[in-house]
Amino acid sequence: MMKKKISNSRYMRDQTKLNKLTSIVLEDIENIYNFFDVESYKGTRVYFSTCFIHGGDNRSALNLYYDADYRVHYKCRTHLCENHFGTSLISMIRGGLSHLKYDWKVPGDQTVSFNETIDFLLKRYNLTFDELETSEPEFKTISRPKKPIKRKRVKGTIERDFFRQRIYMPSWYHVNRGYSKEILDKYDVGICKTRGKYFFNRSVVPVYDEDGRLIVGFTGRSIFEECEKCGNYHSPDSYKCFFCPKWKHSKNLEVERLLYNFSNAKEYIKKTSVAILVESPGNVWRLEEAGVHNSVAIFGTSLNIEQKMMLEECGISALILIMDSDENLAGQKAAEIIKEQCKDNDYEVRIIEPTKEDISEMTVDEVIDEILPCIKNIEKVNS
Repeated sequence: MMKKKISNSRYMRDQTKLNKLTSIVLEDIENIYNFFDVESYKGTRVYFSTCFIHGGDNRSALNLYYDADYRVHYKCRTHLCENHFGTSLISMIRGGLSHLKYDWKVPGDQTVSFNETIDFLLKRYNLTFDELETSEPEFKTISRPKKPIKRKRVKGTIERDFFRQRIYMPSWYHVNRGYSKEILDKYDVGICKTRGKYFFNRSVVPVYDEDGRLIVGFTGRSIFEECEKCGNYHSPDSYKCFFCPKWKHSKNLEVERLLYNFSNAKEYIKKTSVAILVESPGNVWRLEEAGVHNSVAIFGTSLNIEQKMMLEECGISALILIMDSDENLAGQKAAEIIKEQCKDNDYEVRIIEPTKEDISEMTVDEVIDEILPCIKNIEKVNS
């Protein structure tokens, strides 16, 4: 006997049953993450994952608020997918099915219907719409994972002395940028002049593990400035232009699981209960020169879940964001996203905007006069 198809309007008419269906799905939400083949991380009131709606690779882009005053909703932090599909849990799943079935990426692409989404969920959870019980309050009980998520620590393999013997120190490129030789020596920043090496003609910055004993990888800045012809950072003496990025990381360096300077900063973070987040190693060095020892860098503008966990494990009561003030306002936008990402945690998030493009462009005296008082006031309040 052919199964009678339930109309879309029938589903929409009984909102109470839709709420109950949402509650059932939420209690076994890992079922959904497994279906879309993404890894999720559970925070306080929020699940983090890559966005399986537009198909991104940012591990904290999709935020599912599972306990936000009993209003379950989601946000895509990078592509704002909720603006097209809606903010409900069912809408999130509809978006994922649309990407899976029709390779949906942007508004205008073909989508799965609401009706198809409900049919999928009923089949996935072995339910029938008419038999959904509605006597219990919506979202009354939310299950917790049996085991807490454990952060995987990145382990280093390269000894400091081994690296320092193979590099020209200190980096004259960064000395010319105004950094002291002492700070560059402290952070082992040198120039690679061995032709044929991966970091040839770059100012190389080692990235240490959480204990600060072993190096897990490197990031390197070209010692040349931007080519006016092609926008790359190759030698001006080259007879033709070629691809040469400003910065590049060593292969397999998992920057999304690391915080630059964490091994040095973590005890100061614990002591002050305040962590300072910046974009790049150069910002950390300038703050260090100004006497600020609780800053870490995220190698860009995205705070990933494991980086966030590292800070929270230090028992922070305040997080200070000092992003770059570039022309396209990417730093400011990133700061607002990170602030929103942390809003459900029990620590405050403060944003300080540097008066120049970034902290590394400021002198030590300018940092002491303009940035340091703001940091000290926040530390005083949270001590």
